Amino acid sequence: MDIINDYLQFLLVSNSSILCNVSLEELEAIFLPLDEDAEFIVYPNKRSYSFVQCSSVEKAITVRSELHGLIPQSLKNSHQLFIISFVQNLPKAKKSENFRPADLEVVEDYVSEQIEKELVDLLINHPEGKLAKICMLSYFYFLVQSLKHRAVVHFGHVFDYSTNSASEWKAADPIPPVINTLIDKLMSEKYITERPDQITANVYEPGHGIPSHYDTHSAFEDPIVSISLLSDVVMEFKDGANSARIAPVLLKSKSLCLIKGESRFRWKHGIVNRKYDVDPRTNRVVPRKTRVSLTLRKIRHNPCECKWKEFCDWDRKGEMSVPSSEDLALKLENSYVSDVYENIASHFDETRHSSWRAVKNFIDEIPRGSVMYDVGCGNGKYLIPKDGLFKIGCDMCFGLCEIASKKNCHIVRCDALLLPFRDESADAAISIAVLHHIATFERRKKMIEELLRVVKPGSKICVTVWSMDQSKSEYAKMRGNKDEQLTENETGGKSDRLKVHDGKDFQQQDVLVPWTIDQQGETYLRYYHVFRDGEAEHLIGNVDDCELVSVEKEQGNYIIVIRKNCFSSN
Repeated sequence: MDIINDYLQFLLVSNSSILCNVSLEELEAIFLPLDEDAEFIVYPNKRSYSFVQCSSVEKAITVRSELHGLIPQSLKNSHQLFIISFVQNLPKAKKSENFRPADLEVVEDYVSEQIEKELVDLLINHPEGKLAKICMLSYFYFLVQSLKHRAVVHFGHVFDYSTNSASEWKAADPIPPVINTLIDKLMSEKYITERPDQITANVYEPGHGIPSHYDTHSAFEDPIVSISLLSDVVMEFKDGANSARIAPVLLKSKSLCLIKGESRFRWKHGIVNRKYDVDPRTNRVVPRKTRVSLTLRKIRHNPCECKWKEFCDWDRKGEMSVPSSEDLALKLENSYVSDVYENIASHFDETRHSSWRAVKNFIDEIPRGSVMYDVGCGNGKYLIPKDGLFKIGCDMCFGLCEIASKKNCHIVRCDALLLPFRDESADAAISIAVLHHIATFERRKKMIEELLRVVKPGSKICVTVWSMDQSKSEYAKMRGNKDEQLTENETGGKSDRLKVHDGKDFQQQDVLVPWTIDQQGETYLRYYHVFRDGEAEHLIGNVDDCELVSVEKEQGNYIIVIRKNCFSSN
């Protein structure tokens, strides 16, 4: 760059982010003396650089010449050098101000300064006995009960953090007049129709947050009311059916937030532990201050009947339980396997092209001229290759059968547990990613027996299922949110209830796994029974007239090869 027109006024500054222990205030103190009109784009985490927009090209040249390759004196000597580059444009901001969960309502300036002061004064003068600690709040101190990440006071009834609920038999201090006045205002303006009877006041110091969670469906009525005081904060909402879909929502001081409908029952909400937030309207990083939030809830007396039953903890007569009978299993498979694949067939076809290495090796070893069945063939990807085999595929999904048929595949529509093929009519069979959609042990066993029935004695069958252990799978990050925090009452292990899978690690074997067609929320839930280590061996050990040849692990899948006995009773 030899002339001034070759330079630009936009600078990328490496080693200058909050991740590198450089705050926005420190950046401003370093750059503004050189260009008092400079503007900044910084990131609260995950990036090691910031952007500076200088007021002119001349100022940008000056800034770079003064700071490039140096450690500013105001930073620690151990800090890395600032590496400054000219860039053509600043990154386009991904503003989220128009993206909020359905039914969420935020009202700014809902609480007057006078009411804010009265609420804060109430907390200042509230003793909490032996568990109290002194917590600084701006220019004064007050006593509050201590939690791990925040301080809390309850009114009406005590919130039980072990169950995320409140008991009518465990009373807290009466709801004070200033909060009752606030409730009267909410009711008169039709924001709520019933008086809340459980009030939680939380105090958040900068850097503190709360893990992403649902307010328990069975414990509280709709809506959940949140009032923010003293400081702004960004609350993150995460779609329970699509963990990659996150909506940051700015809750300004004195604002009202009504978490209701879909935003309450389907979306998790939480506050990330950090000292800065990105304003989703401007992408400007702003420091947090001490914040007080009031959460107002109404204890539920009747069963929850929300339409988001997959995320609801209410029993609903066992509708969302892991099935224990043939009838319940068939009902589950119809709703969360068959119906789902009919809806996603076209998108499924767009995403399924590559073959598993172990499955391809199995097919390559079948003698040319042999007959092979592909049970649950999907879009026909294993039927298409011209490899000298006579291949017939079948699938329960009509949409996928149509797709495979248009690719000149030989297709039959049928149930994998009731194949329309003659006994001992094939030389081999495969069933890829089907068995884990079968909801009980007896039905999984029946499917293996049906595969064995249609192949000749001595023939091999290849079956694949998802593994519960996805830790070594390169696709693990694609199957959920890698940084999801568990709520205080969430634990792993066996559960009698189906849960929506939300994370790269499976917490239980029977789960509903989201299939997302787009990032706008068109998401379907598929039922899976993911296999534990040794479970394939146990299943095949309970099936007659066969032997287990091998179980191989490939990218989070078990590849199971079975041989039908030469002297089979089938």
